[in-house]
Amino acid sequence: MPLLRTGRNIIAALLHGTAVTPLLTSTGAVLWVGSGSAAHSSLDNHLLAASIAATMESGYPIQSVNVNTYRGLYATNVANFGWMEWGVKNSTGTATSTAANVFMLQRMVEDLGLKANTQQWQLTSTLTFTT
Repeated sequence: MPLLRTGRNIIAALLHGTAVTPLLTSTGAVLWVGSGSAAHSSLDNHLLAASIAATMESGYPIQSVNVNTYRGLYATNVANFGWMEWGVKNSTGTATSTAANVFMLQRMVEDLGLKANTQQWQLTSTLTFTT
């Protein structure tokens, strides 16, 4: 899955020593899901659906050398719609801001199914940096 421009720009800023807050840490990263099916665009900075939800499971994200793992656990009363898109963002679970310091790293458009209110779903995203 390609980076969004906002994600690319933040990585470049960090490599240059520019401070970025919040970082994609246990207090600044969320895993969003949405019902939108619009095609991926590198200009996106948030999910494109009206139905969206976000969370990050306690203890995540996990970073191990060149691998970052994000995991969201969506309770029975959350995200009850068709999951058609998802993404990792540096914001709280309620922030949909597109301000300069709030960026979506990646957005993936794929049909993950229809989550019912009797189900609890878990979504895990692993980002591997390779050479």
